[in-house]
Order: sequence, then structure tokens, then C-alpha cells
Amino acid sequence: MADEDLRASDAEREQLVGTLRDHAAEGRLTTDELEERTAAAYAATTRGQLVALRRDLPETAGPAPSAPPPEIVGERIGAVLSNTRQGGHWLVPEHLHVKAVLGDCKLDLRQAEVPPEVTIEVKVRLGDVTIYVPADARVDLTGRSILGDRKVRGEAGGGGPIIRVHADVILGDVTIDVATTGERLLKALGRGR
Repeated sequence: MADEDLRASDAEREQLVGTLRDHAAEGRLTTDELEERTAAAYAATTRGQLVALRRDLPETAGPAPSAPPPEIVGERIGAVLSNTRQGGHWLVPEHLHVKAVLGDCKLDLRQAEVPPEVTIEVKVRLGDVTIYVPADARVDLTGRSILGDRKVRGEAGGGGPIIRVHADVILGDVTIDVATTGERLLKALGRGR
């Protein structure tokens, strides 16, 4: 009797399902393909059926690629008669000065490397500053507004970095936007942006 005709064991099925999950995590299988192949693996009765489910995949899943180093920015970010966006994987300094004069500035801290405590000094004149923070951040917004607005949108979960924002706003807005529930869920599943 050929090896492919031998009955598959529960351990062989579980091993294949684990391998399929590794390949899905690396992007070789879509979620739908993973579900289909997992169901087929649990229903397989022979080793040949298990081999067929991984025939188009490499023998082993490789190590996860290392993340690129974070972008290093200075302690000053500005938007003067322009729009500026700082996001992605970047290193947030402990003290940051942000200035928006007749312009808009967006800072995204959700994928950044954030120290345990950050102070952001914001000065706005006829402009807007929006700061996107992780769902677990603790936010402290202080300062003054003249013909403008300072607000925190969403609820911070706590337990993460302390982000202190002192805003001096004249004819503009400063908004701290806390990650949504959906973003929290994606982060918990390891798929957060």
C-alpha cells in the first residue's frame, strides 16, 4: 500500500492546519482559502488528501520579515501655508512642537514607536491639527482656544502611553482622534494599521 493511501492521524491533520495558518500569516493564503483548506484537512481520511492541500505551498513557512527601522523625525513639525502628514512607522520624540499656520497638520501615532510619556506643544493660527492616537493611550488635552476648538474624539482605553497635548489655538481646531473599536479589534488580532 502506498504512503498516500494510508489513513491520516489527528496529529497529522493538526500539524497541517498549523502549517496552513503560518502560510496565511505570511500572505500565501487568503482567509477564505485558509478556511476551505482547514475544513478539508479536518475532513481528510488519507495522507494523500493532506499532501494535496499543501502541494502549491513551500515546504516550510519562512521567518517573519523584520520590520524596517522607524523613521526619525525632529522635535518640530510644521505646516505653514501647506499641509503636512506624519504617519507610518516613526519614532516619536518625548517632546514635540507642532505648528499650523494657514495649514493643516496630521500626526498619526497609531503605528509609531511612542515613548511611555509624550508632551506635544501645539500652536495653531488659522489652521487645523489632528493627532491620531492608539486605542490604549491616555490623553491629557490642555490649553486655550480663541474662536477655535480643542477636543478629544473617541474614548482612550488607558494602560498605554500618556500623551499630553498643550494647545494654543486661534481661529483653528486641534482634534485628538482615539482609535476606533474596529481598529482596536484589528490590533488585537495582529492586523492593526
